[in-house]
Amino acid sequence: MANQYETVTRSVTRRDAVDKAVGRAKYGADIRLQGMLQGKILHSPHAHARIVRIDTSRAEKVIGVKAIITGEDTGRARVGRFLRDRTILAQGKVRHRGESVAAVAAVDKDTADEAVQLIHVDYEELPAVFDSLEAMEPGAPIVHEELGTYFSLTPLHSKGNVLDECYIREGNMEEAWAQADIIHEDSYTTEAVHHSFIQPHEAVGHVDGSGKVTVWSSTKALFGVRGTICQALGLRMSNVQVIGAAVGGDFGGKGNAYLEPICVLLAHKAHAPVSLALSREEEFLCSPMRERSRLRLKLAARKDGTLLGFQSMHILDSGAYNDTFQGFLFSLDVAIGPYRIPHLDVSRYYVYTNNHPTGHFRGPMGMTQHVFATESHLDALAAKLGMDPVELRLKNRQKDGDQAHSGGTLQHVSIGDTVGAAAEYLRREKKERQKNRGWGIACSQYQTQRFRDIPFISSACVKMNEDGTVALSTGVIESGGGQHTTLAQIVAEVLKIPYESVTVFYGDTNVVPRDYSTSASQTTYRAGMMVKMASEDLRQQLLQLGADKLRTGVESMELVNGRVQVINKPTVGVAVTSLVREQGALQGTGTELRAKKVAILEEEKDIIDGPSSSAHVAQVEVDPETGNVKVLKYFAAHDVGFAINPQNVEGQIQGAISQGLGYALSEEAVTNNGRVVNPNFIDYKLRGARDMPPIESAVIEVPSTHGPFGAKGFSEAGLLLSAPAVANAVFDATGVRITSLPITAEKVLKALKQKEARRLE
Repeated sequence: MANQYETVTRSVTRRDAVDKAVGRAKYGADIRLQGMLQGKILHSPHAHARIVRIDTSRAEKVIGVKAIITGEDTGRARVGRFLRDRTILAQGKVRHRGESVAAVAAVDKDTADEAVQLIHVDYEELPAVFDSLEAMEPGAPIVHEELGTYFSLTPLHSKGNVLDECYIREGNMEEAWAQADIIHEDSYTTEAVHHSFIQPHEAVGHVDGSGKVTVWSSTKALFGVRGTICQALGLRMSNVQVIGAAVGGDFGGKGNAYLEPICVLLAHKAHAPVSLALSREEEFLCSPMRERSRLRLKLAARKDGTLLGFQSMHILDSGAYNDTFQGFLFSLDVAIGPYRIPHLDVSRYYVYTNNHPTGHFRGPMGMTQHVFATESHLDALAAKLGMDPVELRLKNRQKDGDQAHSGGTLQHVSIGDTVGAAAEYLRREKKERQKNRGWGIACSQYQTQRFRDIPFISSACVKMNEDGTVALSTGVIESGGGQHTTLAQIVAEVLKIPYESVTVFYGDTNVVPRDYSTSASQTTYRAGMMVKMASEDLRQQLLQLGADKLRTGVESMELVNGRVQVINKPTVGVAVTSLVREQGALQGTGTELRAKKVAILEEEKDIIDGPSSSAHVAQVEVDPETGNVKVLKYFAAHDVGFAINPQNVEGQIQGAISQGLGYALSEEAVTNNGRVVNPNFIDYKLRGARDMPPIESAVIEVPSTHGPFGAKGFSEAGLLLSAPAVANAVFDATGVRITSLPITAEKVLKALKQKEARRLE
């Protein structure tokens, strides 16, 4: 298949590689403006308290302080990407330790630090709740009294501290229990984890004499940040320009506007640009993390392994503020797994507490937590049945034409291909049983296209210059996944020009067309298709111009090596440079093609196009004396639909596994009464390069209908499976099932001792 393509399917050099390697890339902290001030935020020491009075008089007297703002300066508007549940600075009360209460702009960092410490806040402490189950009880302290008035992108089912409840109920659970030969029930818990990007949140704000606002932000969502600034501060979009600085890691954590509105207000009050950056400790205090969760699962099956019924309750700790989608049932499909199960009772609750805020982290809406529990639970069921875990998964897998549990017909389903590749790897690698060593498998299916329920917002402009080079203008931000490289390859392929002839322009809301965000495994699938359609628009213009010049029909023309020529007659044609010089620069936007695509998607709204399937295998060794778990080998099979850049695909898989193993084995934001007690990289245990096992991957291509060249989104899917694969391998090695993440040596050793005690009874 690859031979028919010239640029896609090649591992070309990444666009951002050299600049980042040699230090030329400009991050938020690298922005330097004349007269720029340094900002600093005052954070709440209390988890839940009423703000009685804020006294800034002492701070105002510090020489070098140019501006101080509090909640009274920010207006009453609530902000948020999907749910507007917070204000720029706390108003009335604080809801978590670390909440932003006031901010200072001063001539340097030391002066700003001094001034912040001199701001005096009188608090009246309020009862707080730190446990999601307790928060759901009648009489629990209410975190958000005005929850019913908050704007949400999707309808909420709220009550008390329950932000939202969603569920899938099919069939009859009593029938499932009655028909079952075996029923397995267990509980699982997962920890809160931070994105731990190397670059903390940072931004620069400037307001000129005419009131025009310019913000430099290391964000993945330029237009989202602009929208939040305008909505929060009552500004017109034409007066706000957001410029994208380089992003030093995102993983879902840099799509909202946290610092930017504060920068703008400080800059306005100080009449000077302001730079604001969080320290590592502040990141752990106030930026969103992946939610901790509790899950209760019950699974019924016949003795031949046929799954009959699945019941689960998933409670997610939303913390004080929530920066995630709500109400999208397709995330519960991930909870159920890529399996045919006739009877279902699956529910998920998001619950406010006075813990740190939560948000998307590579596997949004609880998917990562769901998959750990479901795939662990399925493995435990296989053990009870005495059945091979691979066989159990293949027996019950979904196929083309099956109905997704949240609605819609699945097409281009490839879970059999990915699990089959994992099975083949196990047959090759799994030899005779070795003491204290075990193998574990896990699989999942991620429905990228279901994000079309969000407005189909992406656009592109492809312009050909007089010399035949091409400029791609896009709102897509390069967040580390090689997004600009992939988009440039798409342009080059459609226009049949060298990859090096494509320049990507991005990062300025005043210049580039709008894009929703570099997120949710959507960039290649959604934005890539828009870039392809814009390129096809330009290609069609070139063919038409060539046909007119040669006085023939456009259907008889082709674009080859910088020439528009009659098909299979290379001597009868004209150079594209000649056509462009005659017409002036040509550009394609794909507007008409986009309208047709949207119409098709609406017509096919009940079809789920190309879910991204994956299967992972881990081999571990467990030290029986210490409980330490070492991952020895790792295999990952992913259906990507079409690998536009194979090296980028491999990088995404390996990076996701690295994060997934941290989630599985070591990472945890430990809290005590709402305070994160390990807010640094000494106590918060990230895994390094030496901790990584050898990784073998199988890239499978079952094309989608609506992705460019058949590509699917898969970045989120890469992280979902590490934790259950490792947990299942630990069980295979030791016979003990660890149901709480992370799987630390202490937990494993305790379980081994309990197992031995039971044996001796």
